[in-house]
Amino acid sequence: MNTFQEHDCEESVVEYVSTPEKPYRYTGSGLGNVYLVGVKYWVCAFCKKQAADIPSLNLLLRSIARTIVEKNSPLVGEQVRYLRKRLERPSKEFAALIGMTAERYCTIESSGNPLYEGRDKLIRLVYRALSRDKKLKEALSNEQQIEMWLLSLHSRGNSESIVGTWLGNRKIWRVEAALAACA
Repeated sequence: MNTFQEHDCEESVVEYVSTPEKPYRYTGSGLGNVYLVGVKYWVCAFCKKQAADIPSLNLLLRSIARTIVEKNSPLVGEQVRYLRKRLERPSKEFAALIGMTAERYCTIESSGNPLYEGRDKLIRLVYRALSRDKKLKEALSNEQQIEMWLLSLHSRGNSESIVGTWLGNRKIWRVEAALAACA
C-alpha cells in the first residue's frame, strides 16, 4: 500500500510578495542569512516547496558579494566560499592566492567560526582586486578610503543578515547587512 500521495504543485500554489515584515529567505545564494524584499514567490500548500521570481539575478549576486566585502563584522566560511565562487576560482587556486594549503582552506569554508582578522582582510582585498565590481576596485585607488575601511573591519559581531530590497521602479537592488535577524 502506497501512502505517498502525488500532487501537482502548480494546482496547489499560493502566491506571495515578500515584505520587510515577511521577507523571502533566499537559500539559492548558498548563504543561510540572505533575505529578499519586494519579490514574488510561490509556496505549494501541499508540500511547502517554494519558487521565486528574482529580477536582475546577476546584479543581486554582485550586490551580495559587495555587501559581504564591505560589512564590518568578521567573515565566516560560507561567505568566503560565496566570494570565491563569485570569482569563479577553484578552492585549490583560491587557497594558493591567500597563502594556504587546500586542506586548511577547506576547513575555513566549512566552518561557521569567524575568520582570523588578518586572513579575513586578505580575502576581502583579494576579492576587491580580482572581482569585476567597478565600485570595489575604484575604492582600491583611494588610500584614505581603504585605510578607513580596513580599520573598521571586525568592529561588530557576526549576527547580521543580508537583506536585499528590489527597487522595481528603479530596477536596482539595495543590499545591506542588517543587525536584526530576519524570521
